[in-house]
Amino acid sequence: MTAIFPKIEPRHLTRRAIVYIRQSTPRQVQNNQESTRRQYQLAERACQMGWAAPQVEVIDEDLGQSGASSHLRTGFQRLVAAIGLGEVGIILVTEVSRLSRRNSDWHRVIELCAVFRTLIADEDGVYCPQDPNDRLLLGVKGTLFAAELHILHARMRGNLLNKARRGELALRLPVGYRRLGDGTVVLDPDDEVRAVLIRIFERFALLRNGRAVQRYLADHGLKMPRLIQQGAEAGRIVWVRPTYQMIQQVLTSPVYAGVFVYGRRKQEISPGDPPVVTTRRCPVDEWDIVIPGVYPAYLSYDQYLLNRRSLQDNLYNFAAKRHGAPREGRALLQGLVICGRCGRRMSVSHGSDRLRYECRRAQIDYGAPLCQAFPISHLDRAAGEAFLEAVKPAALATTLEALAVLEHERQALDRQWQLRLERARYDVQRAQRQYDAIEPENRLVARTLETRWNAALETLEQLEQDYAVIRRTELLPLDGAEQQAVRHLAGDLPGLWHAGTTTAVDRKRLLRLVMSEVVVSVDPQHRRAEVVIVWSGGATSRHEVHCPPVGWHACTEPEVLARLRVLAEKYPDHQIAMWLNTEGFRTRTGKFWTYARVHSMRKQHGIPTLCPLQTQGAVQRADGLMPARTAAQRLGVSPSLLHVWVRHGVLDFDQHQTASRVWVRLNEDDLARLDGTSPIGYRLPRFAQVMADEHLSRDALWAKVRDRDYQAFRVPHGQVWEWHLRRLPGPAV
Repeated sequence: MTAIFPKIEPRHLTRRAIVYIRQSTPRQVQNNQESTRRQYQLAERACQMGWAAPQVEVIDEDLGQSGASSHLRTGFQRLVAAIGLGEVGIILVTEVSRLSRRNSDWHRVIELCAVFRTLIADEDGVYCPQDPNDRLLLGVKGTLFAAELHILHARMRGNLLNKARRGELALRLPVGYRRLGDGTVVLDPDDEVRAVLIRIFERFALLRNGRAVQRYLADHGLKMPRLIQQGAEAGRIVWVRPTYQMIQQVLTSPVYAGVFVYGRRKQEISPGDPPVVTTRRCPVDEWDIVIPGVYPAYLSYDQYLLNRRSLQDNLYNFAAKRHGAPREGRALLQGLVICGRCGRRMSVSHGSDRLRYECRRAQIDYGAPLCQAFPISHLDRAAGEAFLEAVKPAALATTLEALAVLEHERQALDRQWQLRLERARYDVQRAQRQYDAIEPENRLVARTLETRWNAALETLEQLEQDYAVIRRTELLPLDGAEQQAVRHLAGDLPGLWHAGTTTAVDRKRLLRLVMSEVVVSVDPQHRRAEVVIVWSGGATSRHEVHCPPVGWHACTEPEVLARLRVLAEKYPDHQIAMWLNTEGFRTRTGKFWTYARVHSMRKQHGIPTLCPLQTQGAVQRADGLMPARTAAQRLGVSPSLLHVWVRHGVLDFDQHQTASRVWVRLNEDDLARLDGTSPIGYRLPRFAQVMADEHLSRDALWAKVRDRDYQAFRVPHGQVWEWHLRRLPGPAV
């Protein structure tokens, strides 16, 4: 044997012979099985060279791994470790490129084999790395194989790029598209798939926020299609709950705009051992190949670019001058305000009821003083007024657009439900056909198909119940009254802007439709700000916003004080509080008016009242009421009896609170009605007679007196007095 292979020495035969097997890709392993078989046959060749069968070891862990790197090749790493331990007499490969196509790895193997006297054998012969000629030959072969790998990569890369430049490269398609047998790309034939994708683009064009689109789909019970790309079920559509990542992939994929793009991601190699390869997404302007009109489109390319800009603006990265997504919060211009001094984006202060727009970047980064700040309430109010003034000519168009949008929303939702029901009915029919087609004797399969049929029926029944509920609540068409209400709201944009049902997020979205930036320059000495609004079309407008003087928040508004002066001429303080609350006036701090607050405000501003609640003498108020004691003196009765009459409703009265002074109304008619001088009282029925006629108790009849159903007259009858009642006419209907 040594005569045939003179480089094999006895010391080599005492160590192991390792057969190293590798193929570059899993596809080669599956399709090129003859190459794999040839590599396994090297074990027989090792036995022919003189190694016993137990000494021959086959390392095939690296099947499907490229030889361009040793990072993921555990079999190669185990081989190198065995060589370094002096356990390997010979390495057998079909060609030395199986070991490595990377120069550094290949020369490292040669050096180790030379140190530990390990032979390398391929189909051309046996090489001893200690021999300078063999080492030279192995080095040249390694260099040639590395160059061959580079040439193959360059050739394949060139062919791929050439095909991509024509737009004919078959890339993986997102859900909503199908590739036919001839390579033609068409829209998915499933109506429900297309309807959901169109709905996503429509809602994003309106909401400008991916999270908002996700919440919309979840609120209406809409699911998203997912295309299985690999495996036995490749090409099948499954329906899943929408996630934000799925929404973002749909919004950022250029395929939906009909554009073929190659080079959206690039690989960057970071130095290290082994080097780290990371994949980075490239901006739109750095894409390598962009060919419009290759695929059928769901939206235009301009709209696609606008959607991407909206997604970028929604990121909270003010250093990149992004607006940020509209979120809850009182600051309507958050993300839009630019500092007029340094050009940085201004943020919103937190932790206080009186928020401000602040330019704090220099303070945060360098410890410099605060650049400038301005209260949000005055700036937001000015921006809102400018917005309403700008959109005033569009009131009629807004009315028509609002009706059209609402009707389109209703029809789109109804269409989605109809498609879901149609799919569920098809699943039921399909399960029934499968159950009917099975032989009755095959009970094991029949039970499974029956269970599947029952599950499909339950799903259909649940969907029909949900659809019935939706039709009664959300899918009803607008009636005449509702259409008129929509016209009124759309025509009254200020009323819609200030409505309590309009959220801060809604107002922010409206502002961002027409405003791109708001540049603010603050003059702290005069407590004012110069504001430049940059509108979406590029036009600008200048405004001046004034901040009220210090302490304004503790001062009552002049219109409230004027109204209080008017009311003080006719009403007491507790009734003034009731009128102010009814008319919508509040204190400066937003609280309701009370007797104490009205009294304190009158005292503070020196406003007299013509209806005092506390007097020392018999004083008649401006509203005609007098103290109960004065009224009792005029009627010649005791004050306690007069209080009884007041409780029964015989006299109109006013009382601030329980146990406070009682004021009663006693005019000439009331005086005649209660002192017995009125001739009307003698002709009226007595109290007891009315009780009998109405079948009422005494307390119930006095309750009707208090409710102004009856008016009481006091009539003398001998030595006593009696009550006679007159029925009062009810309110006109």
